[in-house]
Order: sequence, then C-alpha cells, then structure tokens
Amino acid sequence: MSLPALMCVRCCKLYPKRSIRFLRSMSVSSGNDHLQRTVKKPRNEVIAKAVVSEIKNLSKTVKLLKLRVDDKNFSFKAGQWVDMFIPGVKTVGGFSMSSPPHLLTETGHLHLAVKFSTHPPALWVHTECEVGSQVRMRVGGDFHYPLEPGTQQGDLLLVAGGVGVNPLYSMLQHFVYSLGKEEGSCLKDRSAYMLYSAKDEDELIFKDELMSIADTVRNFNLSLYSSREKPTPSSLVSYGHIESSDVHRALSKLDITQTDVFLCGPLPFIEDMKAHCESVGVPENKMHFEQWW
Repeated sequence: MSLPALMCVRCCKLYPKRSIRFLRSMSVSSGNDHLQRTVKKPRNEVIAKAVVSEIKNLSKTVKLLKLRVDDKNFSFKAGQWVDMFIPGVKTVGGFSMSSPPHLLTETGHLHLAVKFSTHPPALWVHTECEVGSQVRMRVGGDFHYPLEPGTQQGDLLLVAGGVGVNPLYSMLQHFVYSLGKEEGSCLKDRSAYMLYSAKDEDELIFKDELMSIADTVRNFNLSLYSSREKPTPSSLVSYGHIESSDVHRALSKLDITQTDVFLCGPLPFIEDMKAHCESVGVPENKMHFEQWW
C-alpha cells in the first residue's frame, strides 16, 4: 500500500545524503500517516523479521523489494498489507503485498512494490535500502480475497489505479492459483477481469506478467489504460481513463449477480470507479475498497 507521493522525481539519486535527512524532516499530514489511517483495522499479532533479498526497478518511480521471512507463524491473505518497522526511521510504513500467499508458503518470500515518495519509509526504500537490509513486519487489513470464511466465491472485477495494483495483483495470482488447486469444484467456472490504469505505459507495473496471465488463463480478461500519455502504437494499452462503458463491458463477461468488485488507487480514482460501478448496477455491498490514499 504505497503512500501518496508529496513530490516525485525520475531518479531518487538526484538527492544527496544531506537532502535525504531534510526530506525526512518534512511534516506529513495525519491523513498520510499509515498507522493513524488504519488504526481501526485488524492486525495480526506476529511481528516478524524480514531480510531484503533482491531489489529491482519496475519503473522510473517504483522499486520491487523481495523479502525473506523465516517465521512460520507469519502469514497473510491476498490483498493485505504490512506495517513495516525500519531501523532508524521513526515513521512506520504501510505497503500492500504484490505477491500471493502461496509464494510465502512455498519459498519464504514476499514482494512489495513501492512508489517513490518523500514519506520517510518510501524514501528509505528508494535511497537507503539494500540487499541484506533488515526490517520487521506485521500483517494487517480487512481488504482481501477470499472474503471471510463461509462467503461464496464468485467472479472478480479488479479495478486498479497506479500502484494500487499491488493488492489486486496479489488477489489475481491467488485466484489463478486456486483455479489450479480446486479442479472439480465450482471455482473452476469463476472468472476474473482487471481494469488497470496508470499515467503512462511505463508506470503500468506488472504489465507483462498480467498480459501473460491473460494469454494463458481462459478465465481472466485484462484491459490496460494510459491516462496521460499515448501508449506505443504496437501495445495493447488504451489511451484515456477507465470509463463507465469499460466497467460495463468488463461486467458483461462476469456473472454480475455473484461478482465482487475490488477497487484500489488514489481517492479521486476510487470515487470515480465507485460511481461507474453504481451506474451499471453493482450493489454497494459488493464493492470493496482499500485505503490507499
């Protein structure tokens, strides 16, 4: 769950070490504080040590962290986030997992995709974090798939804006994994559709992975959008914003009576997408939001 950027740059290396200390000292409004914003959200009791095993640039503004967690009591549901406690950084970070739960179970690793921001935890990720860095993490949040035990698993409509794709990508991977694990059950007849928008094609992180899933999983459809810059002519990315007609088209491929809609992105994006969903008849109790803003 990457926090909203106060000021973004194309390369964080433009900031020398003395500037990093200044940026950390900048005041951040309470609305941007992860702990205050999520104070009423459920949290697991386990606080586990995690070690950074790999760092990768996903775009000009987003870094992927791969972390190893050896504590077998540490677990999460697809869509949840972690409180990240960073040595030397007073502010607690809040970041959604982009990887699915089974990756942690099978390999001991989880992934976080963090957008550059002057918010201290994100700034640390982009300017000081290195392979071998250690942090502590605690899982939290009620935005996850599947929903609570006993609820019916229907179709999924995933609507992402920017790095709001993180928890939705985790959900999608878990959905696809469950399809393969649940042969013979009703889940194999369920479908998923993702609508994903970013300001330009480069910021559509996980684009190649998502397109690969769309090519190989018959139960999944994908529509990508670049809202500010025209995409390359050869790409399958549409130019413009996600409109009500796009939501309607996506829902036409799903069973709307049994579809849960998961929305994640900046607040204006959430408000627009919620209005689009309402306009095509999605019940309010079928729309689920992440507090990414």
